Amino acid sequence: MSRRKPLLGCLRTGCLGIATIALIHTVCAQPAIAAHGRADTLVEKLRELPLPMRPFSSVVASTKTTPPPLPALEAKRQHVYAQLHALGQTSVPALARALRDPDPEMRRNVAVALDVVGGGWWLFPDGDAKLDLRPVLPALLTALQDSDPGVRAWAARDVSDIGPEAGAAVPRLRAMLHSPDPESRGAACNALGGIGFAARGVLPELRLHLGDPSPQVRQAAVDAIARIERAAALH
Repeated sequence: MSRRKPLLGCLRTGCLGIATIALIHTVCAQPAIAAHGRADTLVEKLRELPLPMRPFSSVVASTKTTPPPLPALEAKRQHVYAQLHALGQTSVPALARALRDPDPEMRRNVAVALDVVGGGWWLFPDGDAKLDLRPVLPALLTALQDSDPGVRAWAARDVSDIGPEAGAAVPRLRAMLHSPDPESRGAACNALGGIGFAARGVLPELRLHLGDPSPQVRQAAVDAIARIERAAALH
């Protein structure tokens, strides 16, 4: 009996230790799980916001004038963007999953949201730091072949936000250069310019687009060629 008590005590202590470790792991994991759930909930709100983004004026408004109020849906959209940005990198996997949604309008809204939080051009209450979109690249490669031209164009913008580390997208962007949709061609040019050195093999095709029927595509080709050549000169 005296030999069994120490053994029983060790077993109980061991079980308690394992249970304590499991409890600590569960408690520590709860905030991360909650954050991911929050991100999924926020992304789902994009489905309710079909209103297009209101374009920003390039003219600086007078400080004496009050800007007109945003439509309710647009104000809600911007609030969702701000919340996604405030969640930081936790929101990126949720956006990547939603980029595969069956609804093309949802995919388009998600691709726009990725450019907003990862493009560095939007002013957020919590600061203007860009979210890292590199984890979304596999989903973006699929989106570059989407049946919806808007999804393809915005996905190319997202690839441009990733920059030189998105070299895997070059073949699909090259295919987009032959799209009948000028928005897709222009977005492909911009993305190739953003990738830079890794896109140098596409320079001959970009030069062909200097004669594109669309003036926007021609300008995008000019800019892309300049950026790729600058990047090549540094290697």
